[in-house]
Amino acid sequence: MASNFPGSERQGHPLLHVQKLSKHYVRGREWGKSMAVTAVCDVDFEIRAGQTLALVGASGAGKSTVARCVARLERPDSGEIWLDGTDIARLNSRDLLPIRSNIQMIFQDAETSMNPRFSAAEVIEEPLQIQGASRSERRDIATAVMREVGLPAEWLKRPVLEFSGGQQQRLAIARALSTRPKMLVLDEALSSLDLSTQAQIANLLLDLQSAHSMAYLLISHDLTLVARMADVLSVMSDGRIVEMGATQQVIADPKHAQTQRLLASARAAESKFDLASGASA
Repeated sequence: MASNFPGSERQGHPLLHVQKLSKHYVRGREWGKSMAVTAVCDVDFEIRAGQTLALVGASGAGKSTVARCVARLERPDSGEIWLDGTDIARLNSRDLLPIRSNIQMIFQDAETSMNPRFSAAEVIEEPLQIQGASRSERRDIATAVMREVGLPAEWLKRPVLEFSGGQQQRLAIARALSTRPKMLVLDEALSSLDLSTQAQIANLLLDLQSAHSMAYLLISHDLTLVARMADVLSVMSDGRIVEMGATQQVIADPKHAQTQRLLASARAAESKFDLASGASA
């Protein structure tokens, strides 16, 4: 697989290589025929170990569909998804099972992604149980990852609903870490948190990436967060990537009209926030 993407000068092959990824959905019927809607069309990108690529775009641009296809929560209609040398695009559930430990997804709403009847230990140990780990191994790993995400190991017996929003997101990260993945897919994983908690979780993710050389696919509408976390910025519009480059370069000199609009909206929002903060001071 040839590399001609931003950051491809780094040593080694990409951990993730997505090529010509496409996904369509059927939305009702018209004149007796099913209507196909293109969510993603011919998307290409790659991510290396220890690297973060951000996908940004307006609502409906196709970002989350790409994320779900990469994590194989959905099956793409066409294209390739090479993860650590294996094309996972069309693998069946049985063949995916041993590979799922390498890629984990963290969602926007941590609470709804976890069984509310579970304790923290049960949440973390569930993927390990599916992978066939022994009870003692599961508990040792759960204890270790709880500490790694900044939660006391004594809280393992606590029900999920007794954790705050930020703590639940840490718990979701701990669950993802339990399988020691090579890659995390972060689908608006920080957007529901207040600014202070968001900054703490962003720092945690950066520290974990540095410690374990994980690759991140970051789905976000927050360009401030993207500027802080992402090495490569890809802008999506109508299911396609319309601009991609080193994050700071794209932000400093956007070429595509959609990128320019997103940056203008972000700056306008920051200006309003600054005015509101000044008025209340």
